[in-house]
Amino acid sequence: MAINKIVDLDTALSAVKGGMTLGIGGWIFHGQPMSLVRGLIRRGVRDLTLIPSPGSVAPDMMIGAGCVRTTGCVFISFEHLGLAPNFRRAAQSGAVKVLEMDGPGIAGGLRAGACDLPYGLIPDLGTDLPKVNPETYRKARVQEGARPLLEVPAIKPDVAIFHGQQADEEGNVQYFGAGYFDLLMAQAAKYVICSVDRIVPASTVRHDARLTKIPAAFVDAVVVTPFGAHPGASAGLYDQDEAHLKAYVAASRDQKSFDAYLDSHARVGEDAYRERIGAKALTGLTTGIAA
Repeated sequence: MAINKIVDLDTALSAVKGGMTLGIGGWIFHGQPMSLVRGLIRRGVRDLTLIPSPGSVAPDMMIGAGCVRTTGCVFISFEHLGLAPNFRRAAQSGAVKVLEMDGPGIAGGLRAGACDLPYGLIPDLGTDLPKVNPETYRKARVQEGARPLLEVPAIKPDVAIFHGQQADEEGNVQYFGAGYFDLLMAQAAKYVICSVDRIVPASTVRHDARLTKIPAAFVDAVVVTPFGAHPGASAGLYDQDEAHLKAYVAASRDQKSFDAYLDSHARVGEDAYRERIGAKALTGLTTGIAA
């Protein structure tokens, strides 16, 4: 008998405890699980080790809210809008320990975690990463003349959070765009929470199964939050909110200003958040591609 995995946001996030390792999916401004991030901030979770895919507002907001102790990341950036302000401030002050990584290191660690291996092997690209992050990158022993390799320890998030466009009650999560590292991270994680913009019947999922990027076997909880990736984009449904992202960067100029932003936009419920953004602004972001 199929299990209904749809739960409310607070029930889903009760699995996240202080001191855990948390994985965050998505890519830059796309598919960031923002409703789940805001929910974690409201819950006051602290001392997390954060493993984000290359991201922007999701990891930056969690760092600015004081939820993070350590992060292993490729980069956290607002691209054309500049550096990630809270991440930069925390890294410069030492408030957050930063373990510098690259894409192969994240992918290799997640593959090892998914396969329940102690470490993964990746090509040695000749970077300084083994010097700046010796905790993660170790020279691997290879046969003489063989290609140089590095060992990276397995990455096994205690919980990983993602955002997809739609899912059925069983927890088959569908993406209208790229899946990024999301499936690999879901396979490596002990517990997986996915927010989606809408729920669809199982027949819809079966009719277009190619869209299922994270199958139900890897999903523990599904949370339905329309515009749950805002101010980022949700592929095929709505674009990123450039005006709000600019306002976020401006509000992050110092901790006092950012705390005011959190009070007005993160420490309120999702219904209140959408009301604050405004129905007209949200409707203006919709693409209608996959309506």
